[in-house]
Amino acid sequence: MQESRDASRRLIIDFYDIDSLRYPAITKSVVRLFQLEPAGELTIGLDEMFQDYQCERQIVGLEWDPWSGYIVVAKTESAEDLVREIGAFIQSRFSR
Repeated sequence: MQESRDASRRLIIDFYDIDSLRYPAITKSVVRLFQLEPAGELTIGLDEMFQDYQCERQIVGLEWDPWSGYIVVAKTESAEDLVREIGAFIQSRFSR
């Protein structure tokens, strides 16, 4: 698990050791546990998957790409604590 910021200064937590096949199960568990609602459609590209979710006014991105693995992004500043909680959950349950 690595915490960083992207070029837009959004908090990002990524898990290099999680492959694309695990994206659906992890995302489903995160959405259920944190009671997230979709805030956009699932996008699947040749080498990426991502979808935004919200909890009240907090918006997070649950993403995957081959360079970073599974990624949790705070799309709103208010979502940073939620992203850290999600990251801790993924670390404890799904990361090797």
